[in-house]
Amino acid sequence: SEWAKGSVAAVTSSAESFGMTLVEAMRCGLPVVSTDCPVGPREILRDGEDGLLVRTGDADAIARGLGRLMSDDALRQEMGAAALRNSARYDPEAVAQRYVDLFEDASRRRASADRG
Repeated sequence: SEWAKGSVAAVTSSAESFGMTLVEAMRCGLPVVSTDCPVGPREILRDGEDGLLVRTGDADAIARGLGRLMSDDALRQEMGAAALRNSARYDPEAVAQRYVDLFEDASRRRASADRG
């Protein structure tokens, strides 16, 4: 509920396995300024489209990214709309379907291998 009150999200992790925080912010239509830490943000954000990726550990880069979005209403709104749109790939139904597809494909491959 707190993300819905914001205009911009900042995620400054130095390590991230999957950035649920990023997806939550995007689902509320917020562009995200995130560190480009190994694994996670780069797979979720589309740099320059629905958020900004900056160098990990670079406080000035975070500040510049936030400043850029805070000073440009049109850019912030455009990226926020893209964040909301792009976050749909993480809807539970979409994720569940990808799992179903994965298991069906594995089952077909196994059946094919068993047949020789």
